Amino acid sequence: MRMLTSLVILSVLFAAQVAALPSGAPVSSCTSMAPFHIPFIFGQQGVAPFSIVLSSEQASPRSPITVTLKTNGVPAFKGYLVQARSGNSIKPIGTFTVAGESNTGKTINCPGGVMNAVTHTSRTDKTSETFLWTPPANFKGQVVMMATVVVKYNEYYKGVQSKLITVRKKG
Repeated sequence: MRMLTSLVILSVLFAAQVAALPSGAPVSSCTSMAPFHIPFIFGQQGVAPFSIVLSSEQASPRSPITVTLKTNGVPAFKGYLVQARSGNSIKPIGTFTVAGESNTGKTINCPGGVMNAVTHTSRTDKTSETFLWTPPANFKGQVVMMATVVVKYNEYYKGVQSKLITVRKKG
């Protein structure tokens, strides 16, 4: 009986945690980019059925780029977290603006920045989400867009990457 009671309590707590996330990834997911609601499930292995498409592989503070997270056919996705990172850094850089008529995203403030990541605002099925990314004014070098994409509760892909983006300082 005691074991059953413990399982019921854990199930209720776990369900409450999952129910709280339809409005996007929490700031606590910024560093690891792992879905907060899937603590005991590891990401899918192999090639992700998603891609990050860039309007350009060059950007500057005066020339931001359009970033599109999309499915490569099947399946649709329910959630995501997208950031720009440089080298081996786990700190997201630059700023995002939500773009596109059907976009259901919002920006979040990961530690060390403002509007430096973008996440979903609902669990509805999505096939494409588009954002505008502006690099920081004082940065010169290369970055890559990184995404974690959630298909369903127990299926997610971490480490989806774009091509390299070369960032020039103002000018």
